[in-house]
Amino acid sequence: MDNPVLAAAGMLIIFVLVMAGAYFFTRWAGRSLGGGFAVFRGGGSRIEVLDRAGLGKDQALLVVRVGERYLLLGSTAAGLTLLAELTKEEGESWNPPTPPEGPEQAKPLDFRALMQRLKEKKQP
Repeated sequence: MDNPVLAAAGMLIIFVLVMAGAYFFTRWAGRSLGGGFAVFRGGGSRIEVLDRAGLGKDQALLVVRVGERYLLLGSTAAGLTLLAELTKEEGESWNPPTPPEGPEQAKPLDFRALMQRLKEKKQP
């Protein structure tokens, strides 16, 4: 005879284990895979996206530094296309966009800070 309390407890334990696994995997992936789109490091290789300009849905132009080479790439849903290889002088003179100044732009917002800002906006 099955006990419904044990079945519910088992489902709860499985749910907690799945959520904990997802949490630790995303933390590991964020650290190990570069934490974002801008810089990827791994296995001794260095690939850096210097600038990105969105052109439309799933379309963008990328200026990328790969080692000592600078590339202009087109990115679409179908993949990447090499549009041009920039000279070393062009690549080294490339200035990525400067972030806006201010205390809010000094560090990225975490979820808790974002929720606090939303609470402050709602309060009269």
